Amino acid sequence: MIAPMKKFLLVMLDKDSSAAPAQLRKLGIAHVEQFESKGESCSALESSLKDAQWAKNILAANISKKGTKSSGAGSDFSAVEIIAATLALEDELVSEREKSVDLRREEERIQSWGDFDPKAIAELAECGLCVTLIESQGKNSPDPATEEGFIRLGTWKGKKRFALLRGMAVPEGYDEFRLPSLSLGELREAAQACNEKIGEISAELASLASGIPKIEKRIKSLQAELDIERLKAGMPSDGSLRYFGGYVPASEVPALSAEAASRGWALAFSDPGPEDSPPTKVENPPLVRIIQPVFDFLGTVPGYREYDISPYFLGFFSLYFAMIFGDAGYGVLMLLGAAIALLGARKSGKPVSDFLKLIFVLSGSTVLWGLATASWFALPYDSLPGALRALSIPAFASHNPEAGTNIKIFCFVIGVIQLSIAHIKNIKRDLPHLKFLAQLGSLAMVIGMFNAVLNLVIDAKRFPLSPAALGLIGAGFALVLVFGNWNGKFFSSLLEGLKGIIPTFLGTVSVFADIVSYIRLWAVALAGLAISETLNGMVVKLLGDPAGRIGAFILGFFLSLVLLVVGHSLNFVMSVLSVVVHGIRLNMLEFSSHLGMEWTGYPYEPLAESAEDNEV
Repeated sequence: MIAPMKKFLLVMLDKDSSAAPAQLRKLGIAHVEQFESKGESCSALESSLKDAQWAKNILAANISKKGTKSSGAGSDFSAVEIIAATLALEDELVSEREKSVDLRREEERIQSWGDFDPKAIAELAECGLCVTLIESQGKNSPDPATEEGFIRLGTWKGKKRFALLRGMAVPEGYDEFRLPSLSLGELREAAQACNEKIGEISAELASLASGIPKIEKRIKSLQAELDIERLKAGMPSDGSLRYFGGYVPASEVPALSAEAASRGWALAFSDPGPEDSPPTKVENPPLVRIIQPVFDFLGTVPGYREYDISPYFLGFFSLYFAMIFGDAGYGVLMLLGAAIALLGARKSGKPVSDFLKLIFVLSGSTVLWGLATASWFALPYDSLPGALRALSIPAFASHNPEAGTNIKIFCFVIGVIQLSIAHIKNIKRDLPHLKFLAQLGSLAMVIGMFNAVLNLVIDAKRFPLSPAALGLIGAGFALVLVFGNWNGKFFSSLLEGLKGIIPTFLGTVSVFADIVSYIRLWAVALAGLAISETLNGMVVKLLGDPAGRIGAFILGFFLSLVLLVVGHSLNFVMSVLSVVVHGIRLNMLEFSSHLGMEWTGYPYEPLAESAEDNEV
């Protein structure tokens, strides 16, 4: 559920304003309004925060490139020392890379002239013999080779080259070759030394990458300090008084009131008005909270006045996950992986994360669905043990020719149930206002459209359009038309509805499309099953008949093993992507759109101390 919030206004004497933010931070319950940065303290903190974030990005890049493990020099230094060392190394690395690029360019420029020592030409000039290297601008430039003071050096890509002696002028049609500071061999040696230096610096950065957790703690601490400084610097004043506002959960009002009374602050509470946008604090029991990692991954927060759909999301998402994977064998593998991770967490003394708990739920639901459909690594139904066949549901089992049709119908049933829940919640929200009749009309259209979907998608003879379904669709359309813009007056509301009759009609059509959209659960699972069956067929052909062909059988066995591991791993990954694309979409798009959710919220983030504050 979304915790109710109270809006507060805190007033204090000017002399207390410097200490107040830190005191509120210790309390850890007040979400205060944000102020712009002012003053040198804020600038210094912003600079430090920017450096810390940049250092973290640098080291993270080295982890991905070097495959660094969480051990190294980073564990021996403080976060401040790691950040300073990282930035210094990064500056040196940039410099060496620029130097390497310059050396490569210079090598490419002179390599066609051969490996000569430019110092020798300088020594000749000191002895009175000036030598200038020239190159023709094009293939048709006049040849000065017959003139006194020119030595032919050859051609390069059709261009003529000469050495010009005794300081003579460069003839027309020719350009002077700028002598390098180093010979070609010396340039290559310098480039090699530069690359070695780059490797050393990269290795140093890789060794510091184990300090990323310390930098992350430093970043959190700096962000908290910056919030405090911004509050101090931006707090409005009125004479000798300073004040600011924010939000606090209704359950924490007594705690904030007690703190204000003990500090001598004036404090006023009020309910958020329609123009206010309070932060969202989602509070759920442990069983429901395990879905929160998915919302964190998506970066979505419901608005304060919207719904917390966590319980519904968890239930339907678990079902969608199971249907998209569709194979109990995959579910067992996920259960084993989760069990190993659980044992590792227990052994290290770490708490079991919500994400790991979610994996147990998702993998368990996948096993149950696989049992119902008799799907075990796409093995034929007849080859399964009798116990597994007995646990299957005949209507959904893989050997049933009608299983595909039955599962499609089941998908549509799920869609109707989920969309109906959305409109039932909206009906409860709008009651007793007559606007609830618009939601009742939408609910009627969902139920009526179910018959239309079965008729058009499954079988028109088996599921003919009934008068009751058509009546529900028509009545629902009329209710939405009249009460969708209800203002308390029938005729004016009807007029407003008629103005938007085209969007209302399109909305009715979209109800049909939204229900049909749930067929993706069957389609995606079917694609995964086809891949698994193809892999199994290829394995059977590779193994062949071992009789009289032991060598070929052994080779086929190992090739089959590789094919099974690689193929099913790829199929597993594709199923994960399908869950992200399709399983989440049905909750975040179809379900949420029928609820009218826009996900415009922002999280409740109170001023609070953390365990990291004293560890950086």
